[in-house]
Amino acid sequence: MTEQATAANPEPTPLPTFRWQLGAFVFGLGCALEVFVWFYFAPDRTYQVFYSLPVVSGTTFFTLLWWLFASGLPWSTRGIGVLVLAVIVGGIRSQYRFKEFRGDMTPVFVSTSELTDDEQLDAYLRTIETTSPPERASGGIVQSGTSSADDAADAMLSKLEITATDWPQFRGPHRDGTIDGDLSNVNWQQAPVEVWRHPVGKGWSSFAIVGGLAFTQEQRGDNECIVCYEAATGKQVWEHVDAIRFDEPMGGPGPRATPTITDSRLYALGATGQLNCLDALTGRQLWSRNILADARATNIRWAMAGSPLITDGKVIVIPGGSHDHGVAAYDEISGEPVWAAGSAQASYAAPTFAEFDGTQTVLAFHGTGLSGHDLGDGRLLWTVPWENEPKVNAAEPVVVDGRSVLIATGYGQGAALIRLQQNGDDWSAETVWTEKRFKLKFNAAVRKDSYAYGLSEGILMCLNLNDGSIEWKSGRYGYGQLLLAGDVLIVQAENGDIAYVAARPDNYEELGRFGAIEGKTWNHPAVWNGHLFLRNGEEAACFSLAH
Repeated sequence: MTEQATAANPEPTPLPTFRWQLGAFVFGLGCALEVFVWFYFAPDRTYQVFYSLPVVSGTTFFTLLWWLFASGLPWSTRGIGVLVLAVIVGGIRSQYRFKEFRGDMTPVFVSTSELTDDEQLDAYLRTIETTSPPERASGGIVQSGTSSADDAADAMLSKLEITATDWPQFRGPHRDGTIDGDLSNVNWQQAPVEVWRHPVGKGWSSFAIVGGLAFTQEQRGDNECIVCYEAATGKQVWEHVDAIRFDEPMGGPGPRATPTITDSRLYALGATGQLNCLDALTGRQLWSRNILADARATNIRWAMAGSPLITDGKVIVIPGGSHDHGVAAYDEISGEPVWAAGSAQASYAAPTFAEFDGTQTVLAFHGTGLSGHDLGDGRLLWTVPWENEPKVNAAEPVVVDGRSVLIATGYGQGAALIRLQQNGDDWSAETVWTEKRFKLKFNAAVRKDSYAYGLSEGILMCLNLNDGSIEWKSGRYGYGQLLLAGDVLIVQAENGDIAYVAARPDNYEELGRFGAIEGKTWNHPAVWNGHLFLRNGEEAACFSLAH
């Protein structure tokens, strides 16, 4: 009887046990790891984001594994959960697309309905006249015409004369971010007046501006271009095209360096090492070389970025490599090699010129440190090790005086003041002090008197050059750039804003701020004839600083 009843009424099947404890442990461990990485382990903002990526993705992955194989829920419930997650992810992906990384490696997503930067550029280029060489010069502004390059060159002024108000190279007349022109009539509490703006091609080049012409480098589709604009109107005058495209996820596509102008010639270095010398008035190519091919070197991760240095009749670049071509000089007229020296890995800072103890010196901030080379023959005079994990030294050295130079970099490395001394034919390089908090990732500092100002992991800092102490740290501007205009810092924020900050060591004071251009802005600003020129990988704009 009992057996019959049991057969007729079997025991109910027990419900699956939801093993939430394991899922909570996985999620909690991921959160704990993230707190540890963010607040205790990572040395700076860049590493916080860098280390957070595997923690967040790993926590998500193992939580999903728990849900599928160890949660104890019915398979139907697990399947519904995965389906809901897939619908959510698919919906987000259909509405948003990845655009770029910020300077701290944070990814940026935008609506899929928004035109891409290339689409906006193509639409703009279809509206402008066909590129033609300049025909005549009027009031310092070169205008477009339809004559051939040679005829135009004959019709124009014979050369571009560089004056005190010009901005002929990367970071200005002295490559130090200092503005020479008189800006005493600028009201730093007011936003400047916009003169023009329009889309430009991708790339991190700045402007070189001489005689009313503004030169920059852009990526236009599959072509790497050197472009000349009228400074007063933004109208394109000419473009030089090379069928080259460099692209990588972090920095995106396009050239990284800024053209250099001297004696009516333009020198530009492309992302893959293409060094062009052009007639600055017409865009006609005079000579070209590939510095990586000459050095038998491979390109670095984020490409050639060092703007050519022109001095003493030489074009000086930093190809890097292990074949005694770490730093190279070419004849500025013929393009023939003059000298090459050093075997350090290239990095992203441009070569600079300084004079120490009466010796004309080329400074090369390469992947493993700073080296000084004799300008005449390239001979290595001294070297200072200064290396971070990714071998990225991208901020220009700051010459303090005839014996001292400041170097600073990011990725946890910080800054050091180096004092140089010559003893006969030998040199010594002494590290006077170090300061890990002054971390310039690719954001060059400016110097006023005994103080340096720089964006340390996106925060503005004032550094005492005498002892390396931090006078103040304030103002979050992201990975932007700085110029020094007398007693005022022109701070270009990473988001395209411009802020005016008092350049004084006693306290931080923002005098004014305005929205200038849209999008991630790593390019250096330029000032010409009382006008501020800005650009990024999306648009360029010109503002009149005086009212």
